Amino acid sequence: MLERDFVLGWKDIRKQRYVGYSFGYKPKDSSLGTTNGAGPHNVQMFVLSPDRVVLHALPGFWHPEDLAQELQFAKVLATLWADEDRSIEDKKDMFRRLQKHEIKRQSELSSARSGWQSFDSRAEANRLAKGPRDTFYPAVDGMPQMLKPINILVHERMAARPFLAFEDFDTAAFVDYGRYFYDLNSRVDGRGIEFRSLRPLRKKRAQIAKVEAKREARRQRIESRRRPR
Repeated sequence: MLERDFVLGWKDIRKQRYVGYSFGYKPKDSSLGTTNGAGPHNVQMFVLSPDRVVLHALPGFWHPEDLAQELQFAKVLATLWADEDRSIEDKKDMFRRLQKHEIKRQSELSSARSGWQSFDSRAEANRLAKGPRDTFYPAVDGMPQMLKPINILVHERMAARPFLAFEDFDTAAFVDYGRYFYDLNSRVDGRGIEFRSLRPLRKKRAQIAKVEAKREARRQRIESRRRPR
């Protein structure tokens, strides 16, 4: 299907702010035995129309069977986008409907292969404690909130991004789940070697985060002064 229906390309994203840190691995290393959506900050697969509109996006790695199903779904969206008899708003509305319908079509096997890695699930639980997260199902009868399988999360997030131009697609928000820092691989090689090319980026991110924290603190101080006493 990839050979027949798609034109393949790739882009180096190592300098993007949303890229995660992976210690102990090389960019050319293969991923074995992982789950759908693992490594979302480092790998994203986009399906684009000829005019660079995002038809579908898959963060991280995906099982071959599930990838095939998602690509078939992207072909349906490609047909919809190319339909000259529909208005843009009609296409976007249908896009949202199809995403929600696709959630219902996801098999139990696909959801089982879309579970969370332990360190990502712990990171999400910590973030949930600080505020609402779309990665969890709503609370029911006081029971603990449950993480959504990542295949479900992907279609929900895509439903909120109908037919966006690739240049306007907010990749950082789309892949915002789990940890940015990944396994040191120390159990395997005992080294935990960091990519040298990421060291300057890591330093720059820390500086940006520090500036943003100061701006936020200043904004909160100004707002507190404006509040009626």
